[in-house]
Amino acid sequence: MAVLVGALVFGAGAAQAALPPKGAKFAFHDHDTAGKNWHVELRIDSKNSRKLASLVVYSQQCKGTVAKTGIPVSDAGVIAAAGGLKGYGWWEVHATFNDPTTLVGTMRMQRANCDTGLLSFPNAITGDGHTGHSHGAGGHNHGQQYPDFAGASPKQRAQARALHKRVLKRWTGMTRTKAKSLGFHRPGGARPVTGYMFHVYNRRYERDKRIFDAKRPESLVFWRRADGGEPVLLGPMFRVPRGKRPSFAGPIPIYHGHASAGREAPNQMTHVWMTKGPTMAWANCLPVFHLQQYNPAFKWMPDTKREHIGAPCT
Repeated sequence: MAVLVGALVFGAGAAQAALPPKGAKFAFHDHDTAGKNWHVELRIDSKNSRKLASLVVYSQQCKGTVAKTGIPVSDAGVIAAAGGLKGYGWWEVHATFNDPTTLVGTMRMQRANCDTGLLSFPNAITGDGHTGHSHGAGGHNHGQQYPDFAGASPKQRAQARALHKRVLKRWTGMTRTKAKSLGFHRPGGARPVTGYMFHVYNRRYERDKRIFDAKRPESLVFWRRADGGEPVLLGPMFRVPRGKRPSFAGPIPIYHGHASAGREAPNQMTHVWMTKGPTMAWANCLPVFHLQQYNPAFKWMPDTKREHIGAPCT
């Protein structure tokens, strides 16, 4: 089907905008709305910032997937594209680059008796296309990004949801100062925090042999705000002994480990993020949009210091 572009802007007098980097990938996924999952993904041409190498639009609700290439980006940093679907239906995407790394916009899809309505993505964040999130200057891939709720039993899903609910009840509003008073400290004592994302650990909880205890997580993950304000708690990190996978929540937790000096870590770990819904709380990547929905004080930006790098979910 034909693709219509430039329906909204592309005027010759448009103000110059901060265009995205060549080859950059942008994505927004909503995997937390049962039966209505959707996403928009795009990659900038590797040789031309004013053209998309690819655009993918998906709606679970309307059972539609669109894949297009060569769509232009205006001088004002605007993408405006629409087209038909096989059979009867149509789709559209309108988006603007607020800066070289942030894309905001809307998408819509309609076919037969299905209409997604106007769906907005307030912060499709650029990423490198890899899954997981990285730690250290060399980076580290943690594997799959999203938890397998579909493959879990009703009991396992209930366990995951209940722990997420207990986490929110226990840790919402927790400050860095209060966390220190509870025994959560940086490795090496007073070593300064240089990156945006940093972990604090409770050695007593690491040795108590309790796993998935919302009141006694082994670690907390904070985000150091660029404006110097109070760090934002993103969520706890639970550690379990390396080896046999715990039965708790079945396939939902996504475990990863960090090697040190060529040796495997003695445990494996998983995050439970502070999000409104339970699905993205168990993501094995940084669910930027969902974290921001729960706590607007969290403002993601690339971790240029590279102490701990949180790669957004793609």
